[in-house]
Amino acid sequence: MSGSPKGFGNWSYRMYLKGKQDKEWDSFQFTTLQGGMVSKEEIEQAKQDIDIRTFRQEFEGTFENYAGAVYYNFHAVENVKEKKIDWSKPLHIGLDFNVDPMSASVAQIDKQIIHFVDEIVIYSSNTEEFIDELLRRYPKNKIVIYPDPACRQRKTSAGGRTDLTLLQNAGLNVKCKITHALVRDRINSVNSRLKNFDGVRNILIDPSCKNLINSLTKQMYKEGTNIPEKSGFDHMTDALGYAIEYIFPISSNLPPSKPMRFS
Repeated sequence: MSGSPKGFGNWSYRMYLKGKQDKEWDSFQFTTLQGGMVSKEEIEQAKQDIDIRTFRQEFEGTFENYAGAVYYNFHAVENVKEKKIDWSKPLHIGLDFNVDPMSASVAQIDKQIIHFVDEIVIYSSNTEEFIDELLRRYPKNKIVIYPDPACRQRKTSAGGRTDLTLLQNAGLNVKCKITHALVRDRINSVNSRLKNFDGVRNILIDPSCKNLINSLTKQMYKEGTNIPEKSGFDHMTDALGYAIEYIFPISSNLPPSKPMRFS
């Protein structure tokens, strides 16, 4: 069997241990560079795109402990910088649909840095009320919104209208994938922007975004797993994640290749 490590406490790690403990089995670890299928340039690019823990797991074949904080690269000082809304520039808004609460993270982009400048949290609400609040707050800015892909099916009103059509009918520029990205990929996208392999932080958050800061600080994995807890801190981080994963996805620049047979 071959594959990339996926942290501790799962079947792949138990099989790896079996190879170290059972005389009838054996286990090996190799780096991506040793594999010879990925160029040094691609690996150097990956160091810029992802955080150090994910890089070690994906490119060096190490088992990394993902227990504890989900957004382990968030730093309450280094990632928190005052930045007010530029009323002449577009707003990029990640949106998580919930009745209690509906959560949105509001950002503006400056080259590779995404500044989160505001947040919206509305309890006992619906999509139409959220749209009203959005247009009231930002009547002049161009708005690009990145909702939960479930908005394609989720209906919040009579007449069969979906959340997606409500957003579009309000004149908003909606960027929405057809299907959900893997939760792990979305979290890795956020962690890599919070701090990449070289220590560069490309997510900065205004201190006024207290719910977002609190959620990044406190969202945890379920004990012994790499599954985030549904503890109430996930709404705002999901909203942020939908925007980050769409705008700055973790992707490879390698051209597609034909499968090779082992000899």
